[in-house]
Amino acid sequence: MKKYFLEIIAVLLAVGFSALTNIKEKPKSIGLYWFQIKNQYTPGQAVGQRDATFLIQSPNAPIGSGCTGTTYYCVAGFNANQVNSSNQLINDSQVPASVSSKKN
Repeated sequence: MKKYFLEIIAVLLAVGFSALTNIKEKPKSIGLYWFQIKNQYTPGQAVGQRDATFLIQSPNAPIGSGCTGTTYYCVAGFNANQVNSSNQLINDSQVPASVSSKKN
């Protein structure tokens, strides 16, 4: 018994410390801010505030209207730091973080 005493104490201390450890959860991603894009913007081009209409904040892209084609932005997602508290782009120099659909 004397032989296992230190090992038992070490296990008890490890269990005790792990029970008292505060585990912080990762903040949950609530997704991008998705906008319907008017006019013709090509990949990599900044979108004007007036041409972006807020749709939804979601990890999944919504379905936009009139989104058939492969050339110009139709529905684009922006990060939280690109959008103000009124769900508008903060300025005319925001490039989408993601584009879910395009139009011709």
